[in-house]
Amino acid sequence: MKIFLVQSYLGGNEPLVVPLGLLCLASTLDEHDVRIFDTNSTDLPFVELQDRVMEFAPDIIGISLRNIDSTNKTRIVFYYKYLTQLLDSLSGYTRAKIIVGGSGFSMFADEIMARETRIDFGVYLEGERTFPELLSKLETPQKVPSVYYRHNGRVLFSGHCRPLDVSKLPKPRWNSLVDGNPYIKGKNVFGIETKRGCALGCIYCVYGFLNGKKYRLKKPGDVVDEIEELIRVHDVKQFTFVDSIFNIPFEYAKDICQELVLRKLPVSWSAFFNEHFLDKDFLHLLEKAGCDHIILSPDGFSDSVLKVLGKNITQKQIRRSYRLLRDHDHFEVSYNFFKNPPGQTLANFFGLLLFCLKAKIQLGNRVHFEFSVMRIEPHTRLKDIAVSERVITQDQCLLEPYYYKNKKTWYIEILFNKLLSLWGRK
Repeated sequence: MKIFLVQSYLGGNEPLVVPLGLLCLASTLDEHDVRIFDTNSTDLPFVELQDRVMEFAPDIIGISLRNIDSTNKTRIVFYYKYLTQLLDSLSGYTRAKIIVGGSGFSMFADEIMARETRIDFGVYLEGERTFPELLSKLETPQKVPSVYYRHNGRVLFSGHCRPLDVSKLPKPRWNSLVDGNPYIKGKNVFGIETKRGCALGCIYCVYGFLNGKKYRLKKPGDVVDEIEELIRVHDVKQFTFVDSIFNIPFEYAKDICQELVLRKLPVSWSAFFNEHFLDKDFLHLLEKAGCDHIILSPDGFSDSVLKVLGKNITQKQIRRSYRLLRDHDHFEVSYNFFKNPPGQTLANFFGLLLFCLKAKIQLGNRVHFEFSVMRIEPHTRLKDIAVSERVITQDQCLLEPYYYKNKKTWYIEILFNKLLSLWGRK
């Protein structure tokens, strides 16, 4: 079959990122004629989409809906609307079956299938096993686990699928399926996955829902093999680990770093890290392994807020890891915080401001900050908190974005936005 895989459009609002999920999916489709198109890699996404569909005449169009919206800017951007535009652009140009998957789809699968009747099938959660099996059973989708399908005007779900053993998955197809030229000048655009799953308990996070709470690890040697292939195929000089947190499990992260040190690859990289598992020896290992950008997401700054957020760290650990990074000047450092999380107080707010100002004075351009609002997602404890505080109702459709508002300190977010404007973060 002729399979056309499409990365959903983000409206030109986000930096270009290689569609890793589609490359992983393509690696399971060796029996088919597969092409990939990232709508974000061109200035005329829907025109070029039509041209490519007419030229290729695919039997199947698979759409990866990765993002629903962005909350890390003063101006919140809602991406879901572009899915409708993408489907509109395909109307009249193809008779291919439309299959949609990706993390954005899986979070809102019931709502999206009900709204977008032009979608024939939906792939729920991991697609590397489900998608190729569905292709062989399009007439009997009920026999394929993790599939949404239509029958007599109703949307039905075939049932859950067991988690994949990621150590047995084929490597992403870094070959000519994707032209690397549009991406090669960007930073953090090529992603490498070492594992799936997250055992942490952050109340707002959907990683546990999407990938499970149990860590499923790739072999360190296989991970570095992927990196070597990426360098060989696209001459990549920099990449990012896309794990929710790189340094958990800690010993596993060290094994990957040691493998990188052994191979002496000419590449630098970034990743998200947890403050609880940062120490001086590990920082030295990271530097030797090629890491030059450490991203931290404490999200809150006081112990009371951190506890409410379900974080596994304390303010003391945030300050300790900061001092380590301040004194180890090899790394670029990024911090992510929420503007007005549950449990926030005015004193906590000023404590966070003082920390950020001190870091900026001491680290200068080596440190960066992102301040975001809290998007209420399904399948999270934040939704339960929002319901109990009557921010939303129990049956609220969350596909339209709703954001957590701490009613006791509502004025902090307004003050934060004013300060960010003064700081030049527009």
